[in-house]
Amino acid sequence: MITCGWCNTHYQTWRSKCDACGGPMPPPPGQELGPPPPEVPRDLPSGYAFRTRFLNLPVLLGMAFTGFFGLFLVQVLKNGQWLLALLPGFFLLGGLSCLRYGWTKASGILRAFRRGIAIPGKVASVSLDTTQSLNQKHPWKLTYHFTLDGRLYEGVITSFDSTLAKRAAGQPLWVLYVEKDPTQNTLYPPLKYF
Repeated sequence: MITCGWCNTHYQTWRSKCDACGGPMPPPPGQELGPPPPEVPRDLPSGYAFRTRFLNLPVLLGMAFTGFFGLFLVQVLKNGQWLLALLPGFFLLGGLSCLRYGWTKASGILRAFRRGIAIPGKVASVSLDTTQSLNQKHPWKLTYHFTLDGRLYEGVITSFDSTLAKRAAGQPLWVLYVEKDPTQNTLYPPLKYF
């Protein structure tokens, strides 16, 4: 099964463009680099920016912790239990930190998609990520590299999409990086749904 990295639509066979969102699909595993990304500014398929910003795990956890422990902190302070307020205050700060991390990471990805500079990269490795699991299944972890001004940069994609497993080390792919900070980079088209 092939999954659109823009909208999570599943297909039995590969196609060049997603029927649901209109986004370009990545070349099938084992093929060449594929066509280059369009010129900047790039338009993103409908809803992709929202899903990238709000439906990533750190942002979701951050919002949950911030909301729950924020309300808890208000209630504790209303009751005048100042010492007890340290506990929800600590978790509230953790939630805000998690929210900020997820938002910053998503913003970097969107910046790379919209205005990033395209450069050829290569798959460095593909393996099961045994540090995570969902329903007793491990996601696939794809590591890619690209070289800019003699320096090697790395990116990592983690997804439950089994087509990642079919991509072999050395396979070329397009990388978009932010000019002022190449550590903010992403693959084009995306290989996973955020």
